[in-house]
Amino acid sequence: MINIPAHIQEIANYKPGKPGADMFDGQVLTRTAILCSNENNFGTSPKAKEAILQALDQLYLYPDPTGDVLKSALAKKFGYSKDQLILGNGSDGILYTLFKAFFEPGEHILTSDATFVSLKSMAKMHKVPYLTVPMNSEYGFDLEAIYEAINENTKAIYLCNPNNPTGAMIPEAALMSFIKKVPRDKLIIVDEAYFEYSSVLSENYPDSTRMGFENVLTLRTFSKVYGLAGLRVGFGVGSPHIINALNKVKLTFNPNLLAQFAGAAALEDDDFLKKTVQHNNTELARYYEYFRQLGVRYIPSFANFIMIDLGTESIVEDTYEQLRQKGILVRRLGSFGLPHCIRVSMGRKEENDWFMECFSLIHSQFELQL
Repeated sequence: MINIPAHIQEIANYKPGKPGADMFDGQVLTRTAILCSNENNFGTSPKAKEAILQALDQLYLYPDPTGDVLKSALAKKFGYSKDQLILGNGSDGILYTLFKAFFEPGEHILTSDATFVSLKSMAKMHKVPYLTVPMNSEYGFDLEAIYEAINENTKAIYLCNPNNPTGAMIPEAALMSFIKKVPRDKLIIVDEAYFEYSSVLSENYPDSTRMGFENVLTLRTFSKVYGLAGLRVGFGVGSPHIINALNKVKLTFNPNLLAQFAGAAALEDDDFLKKTVQHNNTELARYYEYFRQLGVRYIPSFANFIMIDLGTESIVEDTYEQLRQKGILVRRLGSFGLPHCIRVSMGRKEENDWFMECFSLIHSQFELQL
């Protein structure tokens, strides 16, 4: 038998939001709502689809290892220089690469409890100690506690803004103040996977790519607002010094060819972007009012999901299963360290209506039991 290293054996298998191909145990359902993975339920940018069709005849070719088509599109839209950009298989692909590029034995990554679930696994894969501090009372990052935890062995600090799965945001002034205090030899990773939603939902949302700090790496993705989750394409923005190190250890041919062309086309699809963001704003407001009327605690969100606190893990499990039986999938957050909470992605209006109708009935059962 092949020996498996202890640090690999200790890693918990990833638990996806969708339980598998047969998500509903063979039930024939007339209505469903897949609200578990923060996807764009409007689908994919039409311009991206067209770019994919046009690129199909090139599938026998390796993708451009420099990603010039997509980098040029990013440079045009946002004003970045190409040496500030790295591409990857989703923003998490770049995060994975980061562990290979920067950490030496004994150095650790520092973050908060209850943040992006894959970060801890990536740290374990690479034998990098993973240190956390508690979140604040509003399920947000406690920047002061993170700052106080920094020491000589801290190599990187991870901030997910807004945070997945809680939806809480770090305002611009707070982020700027924090970055200014952190020693310049500490890498600050700002994960802005929900940037397109957040920048519209709040005028105080910071764009960390514009702050001018040499030790900041910003992560973005096409998986959310552009509807390209299935293609796995994301990008990072940082100083050429950081980007050059990442490029040295990055797998050569990623993202794939279709992802590069689709991403470039999606950046030009302002109509799809506007439709998606406006819908998200409207539906978030509906959820706020709905949960207020029920008396359910929710966390104000700056993304395309909302987290609710149901009080106990047993209520979460019962609620999840009853919703699943009705064709509704939400995300339980035990793997994030929040077993008493559920995350609900923004679906289309009719999907959100179905969730609200079913959740109201389930919630009333628990109210009667209390």
